[in-house]
Amino acid sequence: MTGDNHNQQLQVLQAALQAGISWIDTAAGYGAGKSEEALGIALQKLGQPAVNIATKVRLVPEQLDKPLEAVRDSVLASLKRLKQPSCELLYLHNAITPATGDMAASVGLNEVVKPHGILDAMLQMREEGLVKHLAITATGNPECNLEVLETGKVHAMQIPFHLLNPSAAIKVPAGVVEMDYQMQIPRARAMGVRVFAIRVLAGGALAMQPPSAHTLTTPYFPLALFQKDCERAGKLLQHLPKGMTLPEAAIRFVLGFSEVDCVLLGLGNQTEVDLLARCHHAGPLPEGLQRELFHQALTQL
Repeated sequence: MTGDNHNQQLQVLQAALQAGISWIDTAAGYGAGKSEEALGIALQKLGQPAVNIATKVRLVPEQLDKPLEAVRDSVLASLKRLKQPSCELLYLHNAITPATGDMAASVGLNEVVKPHGILDAMLQMREEGLVKHLAITATGNPECNLEVLETGKVHAMQIPFHLLNPSAAIKVPAGVVEMDYQMQIPRARAMGVRVFAIRVLAGGALAMQPPSAHTLTTPYFPLALFQKDCERAGKLLQHLPKGMTLPEAAIRFVLGFSEVDCVLLGLGNQTEVDLLARCHHAGPLPEGLQRELFHQALTQL
């Protein structure tokens, strides 16, 4: 929900709710607040149905001296756009790395965990009743992510996990994926942390779609990676059983991992809502097909 077509957004949200989808993920940075604004309008028109909303805060370096002020301003602005008194889950949207700036828009581990740092600021939002639970975006350094989780103050994480890079849950040979997420999913679950899988369709590559406007500009997942993933995805088509699409296989691949609590997907129309509902109903891939697709994906690297 980042555009201006409010009627379509309303229809998609209504269809998702009717399909039993009640978890809605957004962020202040999606469309510079337009996603939250559109969602707030749609929920209001639908009479504020019972849903769980997750949003995110991303800090820039000049805000790190006053994280509480920055986090509070961001959360209050998000809730105003969402037309909600509080949200279920608040993510730190920055990647976490040993030092600030090690990756695009990353913050240093110490900035997160130090007294009166970012994590304490997020905890204060919970104390004030503005958010119920806290989470991180685990796109940065795996050991830094796990050190934050070990504080016991974070309840969930979102992490890239898909057929072309399943390293968040499966051990892969060294050097075969562009980013090795080092099996953070089982390690997080061992700490009682909930897991939300993101980039399940590899930014659209596993849907055989052209690059989105976001893919063309994002510094987090470069266009070259998308193009490589598209090439690899195309080679998987011949291994699918008759009648199964690649997006269906990709979604059901992730559904095959019980340690994943939620699959996050952008839904832009009724067809995409129907696909997600169909995959949920069908459940995980057959074990043999799951292994075959994983093997084929890795041998193309």
